[in-house]
Amino acid sequence: MPVHLEEGLLELCAQRIRAEEDFKTLVGKRSFDRVDYALFQEYRLYQLKRTIGYVAEKSHFYREKFREGKVGPEDLQSFRDLEKFPFTFPEDLRRTSYDFLCISQRDVERPVTFFSSGTTGLKKRIYFSRGDIKKIMEFLPRGMNTVVDRGRGIIQILLPNTAGRGIGYLLAKSLEAFDMKAVIADLEAPSEEIIATCLAARPNVWFGDAGTIFRVTKEMAGKVDFAGLGVQVLFLTMGNISGSMKGYLEKTWQCRVVTHYGLTEMGWGLAVDCDTCPGYHYNELDVIAEVVDPETGRVLPEGEVGELVFTSIGREAMPLIRYRSGDIASLSRSICGSNLQLMGHIVRRKEGTYDFGDGHCLYPALLEEVIYDIAEVIDYRASVKGRQLYLELETVAGAGFGRPEEKVKAEAAGRLLEIPAIRDAGVQVTVELLPQGALKPFCLQKKVIGEGK
Repeated sequence: MPVHLEEGLLELCAQRIRAEEDFKTLVGKRSFDRVDYALFQEYRLYQLKRTIGYVAEKSHFYREKFREGKVGPEDLQSFRDLEKFPFTFPEDLRRTSYDFLCISQRDVERPVTFFSSGTTGLKKRIYFSRGDIKKIMEFLPRGMNTVVDRGRGIIQILLPNTAGRGIGYLLAKSLEAFDMKAVIADLEAPSEEIIATCLAARPNVWFGDAGTIFRVTKEMAGKVDFAGLGVQVLFLTMGNISGSMKGYLEKTWQCRVVTHYGLTEMGWGLAVDCDTCPGYHYNELDVIAEVVDPETGRVLPEGEVGELVFTSIGREAMPLIRYRSGDIASLSRSICGSNLQLMGHIVRRKEGTYDFGDGHCLYPALLEEVIYDIAEVIDYRASVKGRQLYLELETVAGAGFGRPEEKVKAEAAGRLLEIPAIRDAGVQVTVELLPQGALKPFCLQKKVIGEGK
C-alpha cells in the first residue's frame, strides 16, 4: 500500500539522526530506531538553529542582513523566534546569488538557473552541494510513495531533463534507488511518441508537467483508449491544476488524479496531495513553512490565507531563510490524523498577476476553470491592456466537435465575463483561436497575465 508522507518523513528522520552524533549527544540516551513526531520536531529545531548559525558565519548576504536587523543565532530558541529574522526576496537572488553561497564554488555540485513567472531581467540562480542533492533524492521517492507501492511503482516521468542533469534525471535515479522503476519521456516529443513510450513501458503512474499531460490527452483523445493503458495515477505538477482540468483527466483516463507542489528554490520536490485533507502535506524535515500577510509581512494565524514563506534547513551550499515564495495559500492542522501541517492548494501567485490598482486583479487560476472546460481548448495565453483582456486559445485540430470558430470564441468570452472579478472590474474580453501546436513552444513557461501591446 502507498505510505502517508508522515511515515516516510519519520523513517527518513530516523535514518538521518543515526548519522548525527552531535544531536544524539544533545538529546541524551534514546532509541533512534523509530522516531515519533515529538523527536522529529526536536530534530527540526536543532537543524534550524544550526542553519541560522551556519549562514550567519558562512553567507555574506545573511551576515549583513542579520547585522542590519540586529538579530543573530542567539535570538533563535524556538520555531516562533524565526519571526524575528528578515525575509529573503526573489529579487535578492537575482541581484546577489553569489553572496548567498556558504561553500566554495568548486564544491557546488549543481547550479540551477531559471526565470520566474514574468521575469524579463536577471535570472535567479540556486546552488546545491553534493550533500544537498543527496537529501533531495532521499525525499523525492518518499513523495512518490504516497501514491504507489515501493516495490510496484513504474513511473513515466514528464519533466525537464536538461540532457541528463535536470530534475527528471534526478527523480528517475532516486526512484530506482528506492525500488521503483522509472522511464523518462521527452517533453518535446509528439504526443504519439509519448503514448508509444507508455505502451512499451506499461507504467502505473504518470508524473510530470500538468500542461503536457493535458495536451497529450487532448491531442490523442479518440485515438487512444486511455482507460486501457493501465495507468492508475496521474501525478500532476509544474502549474496550477484547475478543477475543470482535473475533472477532464479523471473522466478520460478513468484513474486517480493528484497534484504536487514544488519550488526550485527549496529543491524541487516539496508537497504532495493528501488523500483526506483538502490540500498538501510538505517536506517538514527539510523545510519550515510560514504564512504571512503579503503587504505587511506579519505572520498570520492558522488557517488564514497569505503568502507562503519557506526556510530550507540542513542545506550546505545555499540555505534560504524566510524566502518569500509569492505563492498564496494557507497553513492549518491536518484533519486526516497526521501530525503534519496542512498546506492549502495554491490560490494564486503574486508573479503573473495583473493588478488594475483599484482592488481588482486577474491571475491565471481565475481564468483556467473556464478555459480548460471548453472542449476544443488545449492551451492558452493571456494579456491585458487597459481594461481589455486578450485571450489566445490553442484548439484541437480536426477534433470533430462540429462547432464554428465563432461559437467557440463566444462561449469563451461569455463565460469569462460571468466571473465576478472580471465583470466587476469592467473588463472586456477578446478571444482569438490558434491552430494546434501554436503554443507548444511555450508550454513549460509558467502562466502569467502579461502586459498587452
